[in-house]
Amino acid sequence: MTTVNNIGALLILILGVIIPVTAQEEDPVAGKILDDFKAKIQSYPAIQSEFRFTIIDMKENSESSLEGKLSMKGEKYVLKMGNMEIYYDGQTIWSYLPEEQEVNINESSEITEGEGYFDNPMRFFTLYKKDFFYKFIDERTTEGKTMYIIDLYPKDLEKGVSRIRILIVKQDLSLYSARCFGKDGMHYLLYMTNMTSKPLPDSWFRFDPLKHPGIEVIDLR
Repeated sequence: MTTVNNIGALLILILGVIIPVTAQEEDPVAGKILDDFKAKIQSYPAIQSEFRFTIIDMKENSESSLEGKLSMKGEKYVLKMGNMEIYYDGQTIWSYLPEEQEVNINESSEITEGEGYFDNPMRFFTLYKKDFFYKFIDERTTEGKTMYIIDLYPKDLEKGVSRIRILIVKQDLSLYSARCFGKDGMHYLLYMTNMTSKPLPDSWFRFDPLKHPGIEVIDLR
C-alpha cells in the first residue's frame, strides 16, 4: 500500500467516519462516554499527538507500521507520516512530498468522494451518532490504565468495514487506540500517544512554499 493510501486510511480511521454490520439500537452507556469524549476534545484550543499506525493483512499474516504526528484545531489539521505531509487550513489542502520536493494544492471542495474525509478530521466527533450504531463492550486494564471498549457499526452496509473498535482511557477520556476491521481482511490499527493541548496559530496549518526553495508546486485548483 502506498503512503498516500496509508494516510487516507489513517485519516478515515481517525475520523471514525469509515466504513458495517447488522443494525442494532444505540447503547446509552456508549453514547454517554462518546458524548463526554467529544466534549473534551472540542474544548481544547488545539491538539497535538504522536501516533503509530499499523496495517495488518489477515490473509497474508503480515503487518507493517508507520509513525507520525498529528495537529488539529477545529477543522484544520496537519498530518505527517512517512514520506508525506498534509496541511489543511479549512479551505485549501497542501500535500507535500519532502523527498520528491513536490507539493500538490487542492481546494477541499475538489476532493472526490473517496477522499472526502480529508477535509475535516473532526467530523467524527459530530457525525458518529448519525453514521454509526455504537455499543459498550467492556472495561479492560491495559498498561495500568482502565479502558472503555466501544464498538462502532457503520449503518451503511455497502461499505467495506465491519466495525471499528475504540479504546478510551477512563481516567482522562483520551483516545488510546482505534482498530478498523475490513471485510477484505485488512485491519488498520491506530495508537495515539503523547496527546497534548496547546494553542496553535492558524498559520501552523498552511504550507508555505517560500520556505522550501526549489520545490515544485502543482496547483490543481
